[in-house]
Amino acid sequence: MDTPSPPQTLARFLPATLQSNGMRCRDETPTSAQELLARGQLDAKDFIEVSPDIENTLMEAFIEDDYDGRLHLMTLSMMRRDVDDDRHDIEEIIGVSFWREVPADEMGDWFDVERISKMITKSTIEHENDSDYSNDVKCRMKLVRSSSIKWIQNALASTDQDKTDTKASIDQLTHSWVKIELIAIKQSYRAHHLGNILLGCTLAKAHEHNEHAILHVAGGGSKNNIPAAKLYGRFGFVTVPRHDEGGPFAKPDKDLFVLGNIGKALNDLPFEEMLQIK
Repeated sequence: MDTPSPPQTLARFLPATLQSNGMRCRDETPTSAQELLARGQLDAKDFIEVSPDIENTLMEAFIEDDYDGRLHLMTLSMMRRDVDDDRHDIEEIIGVSFWREVPADEMGDWFDVERISKMITKSTIEHENDSDYSNDVKCRMKLVRSSSIKWIQNALASTDQDKTDTKASIDQLTHSWVKIELIAIKQSYRAHHLGNILLGCTLAKAHEHNEHAILHVAGGGSKNNIPAAKLYGRFGFVTVPRHDEGGPFAKPDKDLFVLGNIGKALNDLPFEEMLQIK
């Protein structure tokens, strides 16, 4: 009997997908970002039509190193034929992501530890957008989302055992976080699963030194920005209730999504089936 091949998880699927489509994900430096800006390849209006100031502000902070090396820029590029000289191909930037390593003291100020246990409910594990997927995919997505809060539950359990010693639990809750500040695909390249590829590249890079990710969905959460909610839910992110609804984060607390275990998302989810890219 033939052994079934393992699912094409992101860790296996992403490198081959980039290569077969002539794409590249690249970590930029302040110097390389300035060069791309000078060549007109990072015009914010090409990526964010409504609020380009968001990208401009992040770009300025990246170039000026306002976060002491903790703010990162990744670009997604694709080779295409030069319209001015069809004998040559040129590299075009088609996506940008900004992500930041969040210091433990900043996360400590953001967390309301007494609210942590209320972070997740059944509704956050099972997204209404999951109806597009097979039962196997939905099961895997549910497991990844569930894992997002196991590390929190374990920390709380250790706190309950010794009420006088909460420092270890706080340290466990607040270390190894990244905040995804922006994921943006060039307008002319949308609707081709490229947001999935860029987010996957970003999480893979962030996972080299970090375990947990948090982000804010611009324009509203799962009800108001359905494409973004689908994208993040596909990667195992769970929605977080606002603080006045029992959520674990102090302000800013609106439209937050959390991925508690980046590695599990990268290695367990069957991305080829989910993204339907052949």
